[in-house]
Amino acid sequence: MTIKHITKFKYSFFALVIFLVCEQKSFALNGSYKTYFSESQNPNESSLHNSLTNTFRPKFTWTPNESYTFYSAYALSANLQKKSLLNPVPEPKRDYRVVDLDSELYTSSHSSSSSFLVNQNLDRLYMSYSSSGFNLNIGRAPIAFGSAKIVNPSDVLTPISYQTLDKEERVGVDTIRMNYSLGPLSLIDAGYVVGNKFKSSKSAAFLRLKSNFFETDISTMLMNFQENFLIGVDLARSVGNASAWFESAYVIPKYFNDNDNLHLKNYFRATLGMDYKLTSSIYSYVEYHYNGAGTHDPKKYIFQQTNIAYSEGGVTLQGVHYLIPGMTYEISSLWKVTGQCLFNANDLSIFNNISVEHNFAQDVFIDLGAYIPFGAKTRLTQNSEFGIYPKIIYSSLRFYF
Repeated sequence: MTIKHITKFKYSFFALVIFLVCEQKSFALNGSYKTYFSESQNPNESSLHNSLTNTFRPKFTWTPNESYTFYSAYALSANLQKKSLLNPVPEPKRDYRVVDLDSELYTSSHSSSSSFLVNQNLDRLYMSYSSSGFNLNIGRAPIAFGSAKIVNPSDVLTPISYQTLDKEERVGVDTIRMNYSLGPLSLIDAGYVVGNKFKSSKSAAFLRLKSNFFETDISTMLMNFQENFLIGVDLARSVGNASAWFESAYVIPKYFNDNDNLHLKNYFRATLGMDYKLTSSIYSYVEYHYNGAGTHDPKKYIFQQTNIAYSEGGVTLQGVHYLIPGMTYEISSLWKVTGQCLFNANDLSIFNNISVEHNFAQDVFIDLGAYIPFGAKTRLTQNSEFGIYPKIIYSSLRFYF
């Protein structure tokens, strides 16, 4: 697709949007505009690297009647970065799409130490049909699984990186998904997620059953993703004035592959957590995560990336045992402070995340935050997981319409 064709397509698309806005009361236009500025410093370096990212994301919804709704969203992002290999709002993987627009619209290197990129993402384009407890989605839509707040073992399709600043939107996947209500607290959920060029080896299918027993939400799931077999169990319930959850996933790599000579290691991951509102303005939570795909030896972290768990299973943490406490303090209706700590109990490294949010005006938010890692620095070999992470200070302006 040439630039000329892209331009014509955009003009035609926005002309259609304007027409629908004027002619259809059932058509809605909303979205967001976000600006992120960050300064980062890599370990063992004294120089700072900065990046400026602007993202415009309009969303369109058309509801011709009470049964059908059509959704679409398109994101256009411009990034200017200097002396950095790190993008504060990195582009997520788009593995589960049949075809896609070229992500990169424009690139330019102003010098050996800076670059300017323009990216696009047609992130939503699907139809939703609902009738008498039955729901059907067809097209490019978000999919997420699991009740855990920070680490979701069963969320293998579109996991979010811990260093990503903008975590509001899940990347859309091409899917056919249906669920049917079996009662007030029970449902059956099934779907097929299509990979590149309809290849079964790049696709996924899942069946999930959810019910409630003894005031506990229980969800079980079977999934085939890229020929790997996942068995998931999710429990969530209230414990007094607190809430608790347990999410787990057991993965058999390449179970649906006919090659018997792979000899890959199965792995188990689980997250146990609880949250509690200490006061009317202080919300707290804590999670313990067990990562059976990880290793106790920091020197082996570098070899993990070739494992199926990391290349296809959405695993990013390198160690085995993690403790993750977090807290949000609402100073007022306009100010909020959030802190979170990701602690690797094997190598004793820590990844801290702290942010301050201010509701500057209606639908306008200003953020200031920092990602502060601690851990043994790398010399000839890697000695800790978070010791190689960069320190990041960022600010953002978010406008919603």
